[in-house]
Amino acid sequence: MEQPWGWARIWVAAKRDSQTEHVRQGAWYPVVSSGATRLVLTLPGSHDSLAVPKDAFEVRSRLPERFTVVYRTTADRNPARGTTNDLGHTYAVCPKCTARVRLGLVPPPHTKCAKCGHEGDVAWWETG
Repeated sequence: MEQPWGWARIWVAAKRDSQTEHVRQGAWYPVVSSGATRLVLTLPGSHDSLAVPKDAFEVRSRLPERFTVVYRTTADRNPARGTTNDLGHTYAVCPKCTARVRLGLVPPPHTKCAKCGHEGDVAWWETG
């Protein structure tokens, strides 16, 4: 049985193997409305909304405080490949501003976002 969400702000992130256009892996998006099978998200940096399939997303009642880790396989699309913006196969996403953060060769337990200055734990245990 599905629980009603009420009036609280709901946040979602794309599941690892979901095929979602216009939605970045590891970034959390606010939900503006939902139906039985669809969610409507607000895209950061714009006032645009996007309808997406509900089953392709992880739902949370609060925005995470930890950095989300994104794992890319060699088959995953990487538009930054070969440039200085390429973060490699594993990188973190800042929970405050959604900026991508390079993790380096040794997995750090915590990191700092160069864009907004947020410091926090890297959530290695809840990645997909």
